[in-house]
Parts: sequence; C-alpha cells; structure tokens
Amino acid sequence: MAGRGRLIDTQTIWIAVHVLLLVYWLGADVGVFFSSLQIIKPENSLETRATIVKIIGFVNWFPNVASILMLPVGLMLATGRGLFLIEGPWLALLWTIAGIWLLISVGATTQRGTPIGKTYAMIDRWIRYALIAVLVVSAVVSFAGDGPFRSNWLALKVMLFAYVLACGLGLRFTFAPLGPAFARLMAEGSSPEIEAAIKRPVMRVKPWVLGLWAGLVAMALIGIAQPPI
Repeated sequence: MAGRGRLIDTQTIWIAVHVLLLVYWLGADVGVFFSSLQIIKPENSLETRATIVKIIGFVNWFPNVASILMLPVGLMLATGRGLFLIEGPWLALLWTIAGIWLLISVGATTQRGTPIGKTYAMIDRWIRYALIAVLVVSAVVSFAGDGPFRSNWLALKVMLFAYVLACGLGLRFTFAPLGPAFARLMAEGSSPEIEAAIKRPVMRVKPWVLGLWAGLVAMALIGIAQPPI
C-alpha cells in the first residue's frame, strides 16, 4: 500500500536469518546430544546404533554452518542499526573470510579421516582459536568505549558468542574418542570394555553441551532485551 513503505526491508531479512540460525544451531545440537545417548545403550542393535551415527553426522551439519554464519549475519544487523563501526569493503572482506571458513569446515566433514580432512579440521580449529581471541579483545575494548561495538549489550553478546565457540571446541575434544570407540564396536562387536569406551565421552561432554546451550539462550535474551548496561 502507498505510504507504508516496503513490506520487508533488509534489516527484517537479516533478523529472520539470524533467528533461523539460532533455531537450527540450538535445535540440531539438542538432537545430536540426545541421539548420542541412544548410541551408548547396549540394548540397541549394532544396525540401529550405526543408523543413529549416520543421522548424527547429517544433523551436525546445521550447528557447524550456523556457528560460522551467525557472526557475519549478526554484524550485518548491527551495522544496519549503527552499532558496528566497520562497514563497506570491510564487511565484504568479513563475508569472504566466512565463506572460505565454511568451505574449510565442509571439507573437514566430507573428508573426515583422510590427510586433507585432518588438515581442514586443524585449520578450522585455529580459525576458532583466533576468532575467540579477537572477539574477546574487541568486546573488552568496546566496554572501555574504544572498540568497534557501540553498545555494551552488543559487546556482551559478542563475548558470549566467544564463550559459545569455546564450549564448542571443548565439546569436540571431549567427544573425539567416541569415533574410534564406535569403530571398534562395529569391527569387534560389543564388550564391556568397548561399551565403557563409548559411554565415557558421551557422559563427559554434558557440561560442555549444557554450557553451550546456556550461552545461546543468553545471547538470544540479550539480543531481544537489549538492556541498557
């Protein structure tokens, strides 16, 4: 209708994408964790457990993609509201880096177990290490009034995002022994030793999982409330 402007502006689209990334990240992560609890049940057949592993491998794509795209999408939102100092060519560079990172992450997943897959996985980890450090420093400097984020609530949200990425790394390292243990299960069959090796990482990963979920929920609450801190 005339005089009412566009029905959907760019900022609305970015908000929708931001929300969808959060939904797919948190929802898929919950699904992956609770599916992993079915893997450690000896009463489930080997065929059933193998099928669950395949499902987990597919569903886990969504948290990986969301964790990479969440930051550039969020910064597009912040730029649209004048809350992020960097814009123009620097945003294009940010998206280019995110695209390269996404390709590396995809390579690490699709080539898992191969030499190139291990290289991709190592690069992905170091990108996350560097990003966590950059985000923490940027948030701290912004709290002091000299950083790229023009509101304290946004700086806090960025700090929480760094925390969520750190939880994700902790989750990966803790969960890593599950793969070799499950391979032994499929090759040798069930035994008390192998069942214990499968159960151990699933149980130990709980604090990282709960911490990650709490961080995502806190980020969502801060983004909605935008408290004047």
